[in-house]
Amino acid sequence: MLQPFEINEKLTNERIDTVGQLLVEAHNEVIDKEETYDNGWSTGCRSYAWRSSKVSQAVDSGEFPWLSIIDGSLRFIFSIGGTPVSMFRGNTDKPKQNILSRATSYPELRQFGLFTELEDIPNLVWSYAMETGPGGEVLSLQFVGLTDFGEVIAQRDVPVDEMLTPLSSIYDEEYKPVSLPAASVSIRQTPRPKTGNEEETEDNRMVGNDDSGR
Repeated sequence: MLQPFEINEKLTNERIDTVGQLLVEAHNEVIDKEETYDNGWSTGCRSYAWRSSKVSQAVDSGEFPWLSIIDGSLRFIFSIGGTPVSMFRGNTDKPKQNILSRATSYPELRQFGLFTELEDIPNLVWSYAMETGPGGEVLSLQFVGLTDFGEVIAQRDVPVDEMLTPLSSIYDEEYKPVSLPAASVSIRQTPRPKTGNEEETEDNRMVGNDDSGR
């Protein structure tokens, strides 16, 4: 398997990983703010929108002169060093068909290799492929060069282990211990129910007293 920079010298590992970190951060922020009634579809849509916005904000900041936007619509195509790049959620073994069909409709997504010794490399569609787990967590992020038939020619595994999912903040306020007075302790008095025998004993006691007084 070739590395992207072996086909296109503009696609360096540093640039690929930098954009990959933006995508993972945006996705993690969506997961962190997931609502009770969200499902896989709604979370996926928000993740795509947030990842697109994250890249657009990075372009606007001017921090990365090699990063630009080609198409800011819902199909969202950006550029790394002049090379068109797209993104999808899923496994590279089964790339989304809309990514491959998009290359036919939008030729700007397809690029030849730039090195003369690799002139036999066909047109490639460059894309980020994000694979997520049952809880929406990012399992892997790969930057791949695909042929029109979905064959992976070049691949870079973005190190996502260092891009941990942010934890939700439950309470921001810090609470201090408070001293409370000791609770008073007393024995509860439970009255004993009277029985018929006790009444007879009381009557006998009264009779006995009368006899002793005579």
